[in-house]
Amino acid sequence: MKIKALLITLCFMLINQCAMASRLPDDFWAYLQKIYPNSTQRFDSVVVLADGTMYVPLYPAQTAEDATNLKVEYTYPLNRAPQTKPEVIIFNNNFVLLKLLKDKNGNFSITKNENLPLKVKLGVMPQDMLVPVGFQVPESLKIILGNLVIPEKNDHLITAATDTKIGGKKDSTGKITPLAELKNKKALISNDMSKFVLVYDGEKKNSLYEVKLSGLPAKILASNKSKLALVMYFGSKTVEIVDLTNERTVAQINLDNTPKDADLDTVNNIAYVASANAATIYMIDLNTAKLIKAVKLEQSPEKIAVSDDAKALAFIDRNTQKIYSLKETDGAYTAKYIADGKNLSRILYKKGKIYAVSRTENKLSVYDEAENILTAEIKLNEKPTDAVFFQNKIYILCSKDSIINVYDTQSQKIIENIVLDNVGFYSKITMIPNQPNAVITGIQTKKFLLLNLEKMVITKKQNADVNVSNIIIIDAPKTGDVVENKGIGTKDISL
Repeated sequence: MKIKALLITLCFMLINQCAMASRLPDDFWAYLQKIYPNSTQRFDSVVVLADGTMYVPLYPAQTAEDATNLKVEYTYPLNRAPQTKPEVIIFNNNFVLLKLLKDKNGNFSITKNENLPLKVKLGVMPQDMLVPVGFQVPESLKIILGNLVIPEKNDHLITAATDTKIGGKKDSTGKITPLAELKNKKALISNDMSKFVLVYDGEKKNSLYEVKLSGLPAKILASNKSKLALVMYFGSKTVEIVDLTNERTVAQINLDNTPKDADLDTVNNIAYVASANAATIYMIDLNTAKLIKAVKLEQSPEKIAVSDDAKALAFIDRNTQKIYSLKETDGAYTAKYIADGKNLSRILYKKGKIYAVSRTENKLSVYDEAENILTAEIKLNEKPTDAVFFQNKIYILCSKDSIINVYDTQSQKIIENIVLDNVGFYSKITMIPNQPNAVITGIQTKKFLLLNLEKMVITKKQNADVNVSNIIIIDAPKTGDVVENKGIGTKDISL
């Protein structure tokens, strides 16, 4: 018994070193992708299938040397094809996949079967894994946690329940009636007065709660792919990366000075953060929650935009209001002067064109980046504050006149003026992922306006009991139906 315990300890020491910087071996990952097409590997090497099912890998003490032809060696339940997503899969290279199970209350666990091969008990989970709050592991398998700590609810960022309502009436059971378009979405709502952010899970009508951040958020930028968010704070040099699945901080990144703006490269899932005081643009990977590069400039970047192909940036110099593009060639970055601007509230960079919106001059200027020339200049309604790009059109929110100017990039004309109501000062357009819809909000409006971008009309106006400074919307993590595996006494839960 002592010899067995010593063997397990020695194996664990070897495994722990391998699992600290977790990334599945390339050949094994390629093999898994053939079994599970369109699956992804999270930064902590958790495998996420196309339907949202998640598998936690166990790293072996030693990879089998003769495993040149990878294959499944064991499954639980027994003799199941991996495509049926069994709870446990052991491969002939000694790696193990454990399916993450989720019950109706949102609690995560793994298999309850304690009579598993020794290869399972000698493996260890990735030591940089994002462990779900309250994660349940059978006593006989707790050795596979290694040095991981299971966070309890009091370690969670959620600090207080609230009965604040998102726009709808309460029904007879006291549940919240949300916008139907936010079903299966998760929304983060902040105002300009508090460091608490309201988190609304559209799957559950009354699942509204508060997340306490480290300070007053200046901007929140969320990745719909990795479900990680970048949070910038007023007056702070530190940005935080928050896991939106578990609502907890996973990384704090100290910059050289206070950031001013950020934009997301949705192709590679990289956040670009501009700091005028540091004269630097920082690249933060929202797959791994790490700072990967800092580009020092001669200018002071204030507002920033990533091109739609993710190969270039545009930014505004705070001191001169000049517009620049930024490209990388052979590892070196070059800032190219494009034009002079004035009080620019928003820039967009799409299909080789830079679109600059002037808040005080009430105009949209269009520049061809490659030719470095002005190609169009369009008069807008008063005080344009925000803009989004959708299907070759730019929707420009003109706050003072409560109008959205719709600019067609092909005809280079304003083709529609969408009239809002005159209640409050609308200042923010937020796209709803995977929908032709956007939400229009503003401080002290206490209202959500739903804009159909295809039809170019406001389809809903819904009151709220909160002042909205920012609203971030992502797809909620997928949860499937609970399917009972008859005859084995367990439940197969697809996430």
